[in-house]
Amino acid sequence: MPFFALLVGVFGFYLRLMELRNIFDSITGLPERNAVITNSLILLTAIFLIIVFIFVLNVINKFTSQRGFEKAFGTEPLAYPTIFFLIGIIWLGATVKHFIDVNETGDFPISEFIFSILSVFSAISVSFFAIDLYQDPRRTSKLALSIVPTIFMCFWLIIFYRENASNPILLRYCYECLAIVTSALAFYFTSGFVYNRPAPGKTIFMFMAAIYFCSVTLADEHAASIKLIFGVMIAINIVYSSMLIRNMRKK
Repeated sequence: MPFFALLVGVFGFYLRLMELRNIFDSITGLPERNAVITNSLILLTAIFLIIVFIFVLNVINKFTSQRGFEKAFGTEPLAYPTIFFLIGIIWLGATVKHFIDVNETGDFPISEFIFSILSVFSAISVSFFAIDLYQDPRRTSKLALSIVPTIFMCFWLIIFYRENASNPILLRYCYECLAIVTSALAFYFTSGFVYNRPAPGKTIFMFMAAIYFCSVTLADEHAASIKLIFGVMIAINIVYSSMLIRNMRKK
């Protein structure tokens, strides 16, 4: 199912790319009304979310997750900390590049500085969270480490709102907004397993939605560093969703 979400996301990426290239007026910036590409992407999104919703209902009716993050996600193999250590390194590199790119303009707002700091902490927390769980699941440091990415995504959403609140063309940024929101909720529900408040159905749904919307958002006009962070979100949600679904047990 996670790779099905990625496959649909790739198709959505293509439609979004065609939409951005063809339906927006070069002078006014306004989109063409009732464009076939736009309606096709909206239809694809709706059908995908309905399929995921049905899949989640089927899963939670027949299966249940185990108690505790390490059991629910199955963090025993050495591959878990290794994969997330590499993901953290890529995330960290993307953040450093973003910091350098923004700083080159000479105008570096405080919001971008906070964004970079939280992004660095999130990249580090993702890696150390996996390493701590592999070494000793009883460590309390995982409680704090698990919520750092959620805080980062919420701050990113605040910056995103400030930049686009006055933009009347919703079609320009709606998919990016959904990508940030679903990623934030995916991190939030994932940390719920650490705090013994698991919600497997909501978690799986947000994993799938984040994979899809982040894939579509890669077509938008962003710096390479931001696209790389969205790519990191895709990788994290694919790995976590695969682990969670694989380790669920029949009721």
